[in-house]
Order: sequence, then C-alpha cells, then structure tokens
Amino acid sequence: MRFSVLPAMALFLGVSMADMHDYCACQYKTNSAVDYAATDLLAGDCRFGYTYGQNSGQFWIGRSSGSGPRFQGRFLKAISGQIDGKEFYNNCKRYAANDATCFNCETKFEYPDGSILCR
Repeated sequence: MRFSVLPAMALFLGVSMADMHDYCACQYKTNSAVDYAATDLLAGDCRFGYTYGQNSGQFWIGRSSGSGPRFQGRFLKAISGQIDGKEFYNNCKRYAANDATCFNCETKFEYPDGSILCR
C-alpha cells in the first residue's frame, strides 16, 4: 500500500502544478515567429487579464539560447501575477494561432532604439 500512494501523489502534484511565465505571445506555428494579430487580439480581450509587456514601439530581442524570448516581438504579461502557459496556449488557439511562446525575465535592458534584452 505504501508504494502505491507515492506514484499517485507524484501524479497529482505534477498535474496540479502549472507552468507559469512572466511573458507570452502567440505564434503562427511551433518554432515560428510571433503572431502579432493573435497576440494583439488577446491583449484587447479583457476576459483574459493580459496587457502588453513593453511600451508602444518597443520589442523584445529574440535569442536562440540563454534568458529571454526565443523569438523577437511584442509579448504580453499578466495584469497581476504570472501567465499560465497552458491557458495562454489555449487562448491563442481561440484566435487562430497554432502555438504560443513564453519566457521569464528577472532583469531587462531597454535600448534607445526600442529593443529590450532580457539579461
């Protein structure tokens, strides 16, 4: 009996823990560019509680490795707290996007040209 409780407990903990992020954006498809139209529609839909994660005219610099986004573009953040990645993905699907990309960033640097780098 003792051994059957541990796997069940691990399964429960794995299912109940969400993948939380600071910033997310919709994508056209997996490993593709940010889908600005779908991301903008999500930002404008007050049912979801997202807002832009940068000022107008600013954009995040994409990087293939390290911290920050993998793809350049505009990203959303939660009005309060963090974004549940699975929920964001499902919300992107509502606006015809086929995937979502998310990241966390503790420290960012804003360049004069409007680009933002996560450090």
